Amino acid sequence: MEILEKHGEPDVFAYNAVISGLCKADKFDEANKVLERMKNKGFSADVVTYNILIGNLCGRRKLGLALKVMDQLLKDKCNPTVITYTILIEATIIQGEIGEAMKLLDEMLLRGLQPDMYTYNAIVRGMCKNGLVDRAFEFVTSISTKGYAPDVISYNILLRGLLNEERWEASERLMSDMLVKGCEPNVVTYSTWITSLCRDGRVEEAVNVLKVMKEKGLTPDVYSYEPLISAFCKEGRVELAIEFLDTMISDGCLPDIVNYNTILATLCKNGKADEALNIFEKLWEVGCPPNASSYNTMLCALWTSGEKIRALEIILEMLSYGIGPDRITYNSLLSCLCRDGMVNEAIDLLKDMECSKCKPNVVTYNIVLLGLCKVQRIIEAIEILVSMVNKGYRPNETSYTLLVEGIGFAGWRNDAMELAKSLNSINAISEDSFKRLYKTFPMLDVYKELSLSD
Repeated sequence: MEILEKHGEPDVFAYNAVISGLCKADKFDEANKVLERMKNKGFSADVVTYNILIGNLCGRRKLGLALKVMDQLLKDKCNPTVITYTILIEATIIQGEIGEAMKLLDEMLLRGLQPDMYTYNAIVRGMCKNGLVDRAFEFVTSISTKGYAPDVISYNILLRGLLNEERWEASERLMSDMLVKGCEPNVVTYSTWITSLCRDGRVEEAVNVLKVMKEKGLTPDVYSYEPLISAFCKEGRVELAIEFLDTMISDGCLPDIVNYNTILATLCKNGKADEALNIFEKLWEVGCPPNASSYNTMLCALWTSGEKIRALEIILEMLSYGIGPDRITYNSLLSCLCRDGMVNEAIDLLKDMECSKCKPNVVTYNIVLLGLCKVQRIIEAIEILVSMVNKGYRPNETSYTLLVEGIGFAGWRNDAMELAKSLNSINAISEDSFKRLYKTFPMLDVYKELSLSD
């Protein structure tokens, strides 16, 4: 700001630009200082200034601060606009405060400001997300009497709300009403319908909706195809899912990595790592580079199928393309190592992970804990648990259960159950887990053993 002031007298537009940049960088204190500096220089903040502050605060879920800025706006005798209220209404709805949003709408109307369909649709969306679908319909009816015709976005929001509640008949009536009122369904309308049909297991009907959509001259997008590909994979019809990838491409719709990852995961789950690898290796060619999820899927599949060298090459390839391994990558590799009894290598990898940007979580430690217990290295398993706590990670029920099972299967059944009893008494393991452990390792009558030994 000082540089701008040295090279001339900044105007309101310049101050607003600086305030906007600071807000986007999450530097609200500095933005407020610029606002005060602006006022001290004799410039009055306009509604754009306040909208910038309110919009950025709401975008970061800081509604309380945004409302304080609104109070300051009114105190400075600056008139809020439809945009001001719409931002606040949308933010209030996101927090689930429908009542407060309606109060803001009333306040807006009292000021003589006429909401637009974007404002109304924000309210309808909020009601539907909060399970108030019938109230959303009543609201749409009420604005219709005021001369506001619901648009395709309004209908799509209502349709999604009904379908999320599996109200199929009401959804069909809404579609009919939409057509009667001259509002043509768009790609989002049909995609919403397809998604819900697939979720309900009515895949063939979803395919028919896709056909109708094309007959209407609409071009399906990835959101139209994605639920179908997922549904085919879920039903084990992966070949049909692959066919749909080709259909997508012929329709001018390029599949995204989510589509490919769904197919890769299904093929790998079905033990078809070779087929998955063929598709995986062509991803760069088809202009859809693999992401961390793609590599993680192939890593597990190749290792499980015995191609350990290729699995490790996958990780090196991942790094060479600048794709950093995520926690799932580490956990997957740790699981593979432990499953094959390569526990020393797993411990080394865990140490590397602890020093990396991608820190372990409780699942990570549990994987190594299980690996150690399986090879009956109980002392080291206990050390891992202690190390986990010392590093600020809280063991969960699985952590404790794994340790108890490890001690029990190592031959110390009574010790295992004494530990289980102690853990159960402090609610570290549930009653159900304790009962299951007791069935696995029934405690011996120690006194009976002693009498027999005499």
